[in-house]
Amino acid sequence: MIAATAATGGDPDFYWDDIIVNQTQRSSLYQVSESEIIDFASRYDPMPIHIDRNYAAANVFGAITASGSHMLAIRQRLVLEFAFTGGVIASIGYDEVRFLNPLRADQQCQVEIQFIDKRPTSKRADRGVVIVGMLLLADDKPVLTLRDIALMRRRVIA
Repeated sequence: MIAATAATGGDPDFYWDDIIVNQTQRSSLYQVSESEIIDFASRYDPMPIHIDRNYAAANVFGAITASGSHMLAIRQRLVLEFAFTGGVIASIGYDEVRFLNPLRADQQCQVEIQFIDKRPTSKRADRGVVIVGMLLLADDKPVLTLRDIALMRRRVIA
């Protein structure tokens, strides 16, 4: 596994050139708490299913669930563990974002990534594009999938 600590945000010596298409990696585990779900939703998505225990208990999911935005934020935090993020210049978009199952309090979250494709950019030799498939798991059950298209640094040979 190619990994870095979340605090570093990836390996600064990792480049587009180091990406191996079809390689799969998993992050560490992260447990989401009910208070975190409520705090995040209270600020950014205050729908009753995310902040009101009584409402949520009577709803189809039977408990408070994390908002889609919160799941994306957890995914991003866990993605920073991977070495490749040190070579990322910018994310240039997400495709195929799908919320597959609810994320509930006290579940163990983990991100699995797979490098789907990579190509050099046509305008600059020092940059390349990589497509990364991402899966957020909660207790090993998929809750979120997406494809992240990232612009990365390339090694430039003088």
